[in-house]
Amino acid sequence: MTCIVAIAQNGVVYMGADHAASDDKTGWILSRKDPKVFKVGQYGIAFTDSFRMGQILQYNWTPPKYTPTKTNSGLDKFMRTKFVDSVKDAFRSQGFGSQVSGQEDEGGIFLIGVEGRIFTMDEDFHIGENVVNFMAEGSGGAIALGALYATRNQKNPQVRLKSALEAAAEFNMAVKAPFSYIKV
Repeated sequence: MTCIVAIAQNGVVYMGADHAASDDKTGWILSRKDPKVFKVGQYGIAFTDSFRMGQILQYNWTPPKYTPTKTNSGLDKFMRTKFVDSVKDAFRSQGFGSQVSGQEDEGGIFLIGVEGRIFTMDEDFHIGENVVNFMAEGSGGAIALGALYATRNQKNPQVRLKSALEAAAEFNMAVKAPFSYIKV
């Protein structure tokens, strides 16, 4: 139902997203006014899966403040502990997600831009970080990753994001313009 993209370059994270809402069962697709990419505190967020999840992150979540340390491991640990806990607390307080007997809570997939780095939170709340300086998720994510790789020598990150989203919209029926962009 979507395509979200991010590039980390020179200490800045550039993010973009389409505006599609689609239903795999009925085949309908439309463009929504509400963006799937936004800033909350010091974080850039680009989400896929659930618009409700995105609304909770945008309006009902108070993210923890990260204070940089001398090592990158400080941010790694922070993201995998305090950040994750804050998201889980916000989801629970809003009745989002489900808890299956004997299993962990379930969330959704979104990209996080912070401190010049891109992290991905997956449905099981684990935090990942790609080896390369870009990432894409959603139904158009594989197409967008290919476009980001193919444009890796392009110096302008905004041109790369636009190319990736346009490629995803061209070749995946669940991705649709307009596109929104932020810089963190």
